[in-house]
Amino acid sequence: MSDALIPSDYLRKLAPEVAASFKEMRGHIAKGPLDYETQEYVIIGGFALMGYEVPFRIHVGRMLDRKVPVENMRHALLALLGASAPLYPVARALAWLDEVAAEKAAS
Repeated sequence: MSDALIPSDYLRKLAPEVAASFKEMRGHIAKGPLDYETQEYVIIGGFALMGYEVPFRIHVGRMLDRKVPVENMRHALLALLGASAPLYPVARALAWLDEVAAEKAAS
């Protein structure tokens, strides 16, 4: 995958019909009972555990753009520790979070 494209952009370029269906599916999921912020905590937790740095950074950036406090995201990641995640993926995600927050603050 090209570093210049985020995963959904790459999918749109490669298979527009599949990308449209994926976007539609995500839209239906977003209409559930959880609010945007709660859904995003679940999403970044999943990306953290899987080690998916690029989508993790994308979603953290979106949350920061919506003024979600870094402390809230940090707490959501720490909540994984010892319950569903070992130290390494949580610490790695906390580092990514701090990097994205610093990049947003500098821009």
